[in-house]
Amino acid sequence: MNALLVLVLPLLVPASPVTRAAQVELEPAIVQLEQVDGVELWSVRAQRSSPAALLRRIAELSGREVDATTALERAPLISVSLDRRPLSEVLEYALGSAGLRGELAERVLIVRPDLSSEDTPEQCLGAASAAWARAAARFPRHPIAASARLAQGEIDELRGHPDAARARYLDALTLDPASITAPEAYLRAGRIAAERGDWSEASEHFRALANLPAAEEYRAVARVELARATLALGDAKSALHILDSLDEAHPCWDRTEASARALVRIEALLVERRFQDALVELEAGAARFDELTKKRLPRLRARALEGAGLAQEASQAWLLVAREESGPARVQAYQTAAGLCADDPLGVLFVAREAKAAGFGAAVAEAEHAARERLGVAAPGTDLAPALEARLVQAERWLARGQLERATPEFDELYRERALLELTPEQHARLVLGQVRCLRQSAGLEAAVAVAQAERARTTTREFRRALDVGMAHVFEESAAFERAADAYQGSY
Repeated sequence: MNALLVLVLPLLVPASPVTRAAQVELEPAIVQLEQVDGVELWSVRAQRSSPAALLRRIAELSGREVDATTALERAPLISVSLDRRPLSEVLEYALGSAGLRGELAERVLIVRPDLSSEDTPEQCLGAASAAWARAAARFPRHPIAASARLAQGEIDELRGHPDAARARYLDALTLDPASITAPEAYLRAGRIAAERGDWSEASEHFRALANLPAAEEYRAVARVELARATLALGDAKSALHILDSLDEAHPCWDRTEASARALVRIEALLVERRFQDALVELEAGAARFDELTKKRLPRLRARALEGAGLAQEASQAWLLVAREESGPARVQAYQTAAGLCADDPLGVLFVAREAKAAGFGAAVAEAEHAARERLGVAAPGTDLAPALEARLVQAERWLARGQLERATPEFDELYRERALLELTPEQHARLVLGQVRCLRQSAGLEAAVAVAQAERARTTTREFRRALDVGMAHVFEESAAFERAADAYQGSY
């Protein structure tokens, strides 16, 4: 009885400013070791105990020494309750809760900070994957086991191993097809199959997900993905039918999901050669598409215009595509733009000039040569540059003096021949602005502005646009349209 009081009384003494080590002595961890068929099983009870004290007791019972950094002494107090576990599990759970990790050597317990700054992202992902693997192996029938397999798959995806991730997802579905993680596993497995072009497998996964009970939140995205896979398999009519049924059963207001639906629908309409319907869909949805979808619109619009037989509009649309693409895709866009205006030699030369400015003149050199032959003009040499500049300077002088009867014919001629001339961006802007000022006097401001708008739309060179914008701002200021002048500085006429 007296011995019991001695153990209990210290707990009843009012709190005093003692060190944490002294406090821990009042609440020591209980550690027990059993030998069962030659296997060590450990039981640990700790309630706000010192990790250092716990490890000292484990080291004493296991006949090992503790090799730890100062992080062990700085670690927070731990609370843990484990029964008959291997020592590796005891170290994982007990130390992990304190931000530490332990390794077992023959005579040493090695303790280090968990996820130290020396670990690479790949090492961290590997450690996480190993931890999930241990959880799934220790508790294969526990509901959390399916989550562990799903997490392993997600980590494999992050590490750039899609095949391994797919195997994890399929394993999770095979072992527990009714688990709460099944919808996510179907979705991820389907998307991996789609990324590698296995649309048949992708279609199977998305169809299973669309019909999966208790997966209502995945229903819409599954049908969109199923429509995409169905389209990729060559059945555009069925893809459109899936989307029509989806829109009727599940109207969508989320911008990202609406964009995903619209993209598949437009692609299907193009495959079905319903080009006008595709153009209507593009125009109707332009305001509600998300930013990623907007980047794909120029190519879709160009394809729709080309299919609808609107060659001139399609050529300009393919030029817009070329401005955003790179490599072979950009070459193809320039060539398509030139090919669509093959019956318009001047249009071909416009495309060639822009391609040259971007460094892709060789892509349309053949088309440019044919266009020049039809027009009966040779490619201008560098010796023509001084004469061109002289003509432009003279026309500008006449315009500045108010001699419109002399300036207008010269600007008209240069403007008609602009596609045949090797104009620099600065010369091009000066020519357009001269034509604008002449037209303002003869046809009015709006007619002049229309010329500038059209030229700006078809020419993307940054230097040209900037010079034209500044010049148009001055034109508006000269006409006392000061609000429009402010807009012109921003590229809006």
